[in-house]
Amino acid sequence: MRSLVFFLGACAFVAGGAAGAQMSRPEAKAEAEALAEGVRDGSQDQILSNAAPDGVPGFQGTDAAEATYFEDPERLLADGEAARYSEGYTIVADPYRTQFDPATLGLENAQTVEADPESFLGGVSFGGSTGECQPLPTGGGGGLTYLESCNQGSVPFDEARSCTASLNVQVSGRIAWEHQCFPQGFIAPPNQNHLRCPAFQSDAQAQGASCSFVRQEQVGIVCLQGTPNNCTEPEPLIANIYACDAPVAGWGSVQIDTRTVSGESVDETACQNTTTGATCSLETETCTAPNETRNIGGLDVTRPCWEWERTYQCQGASPANDCGELDARPECSFSHDECLSYDPDGMTCNVYDRWYSCTIPQQGDPPPPEFVCGDDLYCLDGECNSIEREASTEFKDAVVAIETMGELNADFDPATLTVFGGEHLECSKKLFGISNCCSGKGVPLITPFLCDAEDREVDRRDDEGLCHNVGTYCSSKVLGVCVSKKQSYCCFSSKLVRILQEQGREQLGKSWQDPEEPNCDGFLISEFQQLDLSQMDFTEVYSEFVEAARLPDEVELSIQIQSRIEDYFNTATGGG
Repeated sequence: MRSLVFFLGACAFVAGGAAGAQMSRPEAKAEAEALAEGVRDGSQDQILSNAAPDGVPGFQGTDAAEATYFEDPERLLADGEAARYSEGYTIVADPYRTQFDPATLGLENAQTVEADPESFLGGVSFGGSTGECQPLPTGGGGGLTYLESCNQGSVPFDEARSCTASLNVQVSGRIAWEHQCFPQGFIAPPNQNHLRCPAFQSDAQAQGASCSFVRQEQVGIVCLQGTPNNCTEPEPLIANIYACDAPVAGWGSVQIDTRTVSGESVDETACQNTTTGATCSLETETCTAPNETRNIGGLDVTRPCWEWERTYQCQGASPANDCGELDARPECSFSHDECLSYDPDGMTCNVYDRWYSCTIPQQGDPPPPEFVCGDDLYCLDGECNSIEREASTEFKDAVVAIETMGELNADFDPATLTVFGGEHLECSKKLFGISNCCSGKGVPLITPFLCDAEDREVDRRDDEGLCHNVGTYCSSKVLGVCVSKKQSYCCFSSKLVRILQEQGREQLGKSWQDPEEPNCDGFLISEFQQLDLSQMDFTEVYSEFVEAARLPDEVELSIQIQSRIEDYFNTATGGG
């Protein structure tokens, strides 16, 4: 009321001052409005200052006597029962209180407003408009963005492998037919001129036999002087020996078989291919072709075993990559790599977590913008004008502060003297397999039947925006290679608390620590006092805070006003 008197007084002063200067009514009104705006703008800092409550009439601080009811609600019921017999209570509740005839209340103005509100108010609207008011903060708009991972590196194996080893036998030599003939210049036996070598070679070629000279050897004695029994001049009889692959007709031949086993070995090629790239130990070896006789190069060879079936137990790691699906999704883009395990050298990463930033598009049309604003009227000398109210730019900070204070008591831990503490939860994933219990925000679990209760709880809370992803760590290794991981979260009671933790820790330089043992503790009271909430981004939760404060647009507000006036009129006059 004090501010209203001051305002009217200011208007009177301006009007009086302007009278002597022949100021017109429109000029006086414009100057008064300018003065009022200056007063309003100049007082804004005082209203928002820490000492502002001291200027409120009747304000006696926040330590009201009624605060004792917080800890003793039963006393509130008892005091309320006692107060029902007081004069103020009976005015409302006493059925024998004085009754009034609605006809005497004077509803002419209400009836006029009901008939034509716009005309009665001079065309001044109640609601705000986009051009005049500050919009309420939104929930951020757009789609939901989350991180999803895949893996690249090595996958270990420990498996049985089988192969066949076979015996190889090498045979040298051949079956040949040896023929003898006499070269030109050598003395041939009497009456054996047809055994000359040129004649033999000609016959062999004609019969298609392939022959080759192998040696010369003495085949007898030729007596040049004397008789065979009394040879006075003996001469050695020398013949050329040819080996042919077939007998030459007309020439005496001797079959010679020179084939023999010159060597044998076990063919390890198949088993070497089977065990390459792994560390293998022979488990079993079974002969699958025992005591057989096989013809090798025309020679029959018998051996106790010709083939063995071997079984090895092999261990090692092979390349693996399951990122193809994420690479192909247009709504996902590569973000960063994290190493899950290293080779024994401690330098080479053998399995990576590859993280992608993915967006789930917003479903449906975005909600229309809402505004916090309104027009007031002031009337002077029968002429009404509107006062433009500017929407407070501190609205979003105010609702955050209110919500924060509302959760402060619920999240206070008297044992540790901390506020806004969280709970450490984990989900699990087997690398390069179908079991994935860490689906990512907004994505349903692919294999829920393979996930335990904690996995499903993390998925639910993360989808609701209650969890901060601390990171991942390798939970199981085989042969030094990670085979399963756990994703570590700190989960909180609300989105607001999560945001306070995420951005508050940045301000304080407070770490989440190691993903395997994260620090999900709340803030000490002294830490919370250091936080600057005005520097935090609460866009994600604005829409939830201001939902109840959203105002209808001008048309809807006019309809509501008319409806309420009509209800009141019907009640007052007993109408339908």
